[in-house]
Amino acid sequence: MFFSNVSKKERVGLTAAAIIVSLAFLDRLILNPINKKIQQIGQEVKINEKQLKMGLYNLNQKAAILSEYAKYSQYFKGFGSEEETTASMLSGIEAMAKKSNIDLLDLKPQPSKDKGFYREYSVEVEAEGTMDSLVSFLYQLNSSAQLLRTEKLRFNLKNKDSSLVKASILITRVLSL
Repeated sequence: MFFSNVSKKERVGLTAAAIIVSLAFLDRLILNPINKKIQQIGQEVKINEKQLKMGLYNLNQKAAILSEYAKYSQYFKGFGSEEETTASMLSGIEAMAKKSNIDLLDLKPQPSKDKGFYREYSVEVEAEGTMDSLVSFLYQLNSSAQLLRTEKLRFNLKNKDSSLVKASILITRVLSL
């Protein structure tokens, strides 16, 4: 009906316009979403390939990681209860003090503190000795197998005429939960 009143040139033009509009419609509604989905899947595949490569690398390194873990795991194992851990820490400090020839005046265990995935144990120590013996004690603390560290340290002369030094030390130890 409509095409019967239109000239041949107009029919060709309308047909070409209809073809162009339908191709644009086909591109916008069908081809573009399919192309975007293919690109998205391609990116996901690349990401998964990288994750797989990292996983395979980690799997290949498993033996080396486990051997390194075995070396250091002894440092982070607790002795059971808090009291046992604190007692072990105190006996270690006393042994180091005896070896360094210093006198322990007071040992005050502090309450342990949970710090997320580890627990921190603290002991406040009052000690007395020569400067050399105190330095030796601090060195032994630093290099102990219990991984003790000195958090706070304060030195005072006992007497003006004496070579004895009084030290106040806060010693901490970290253990995994």
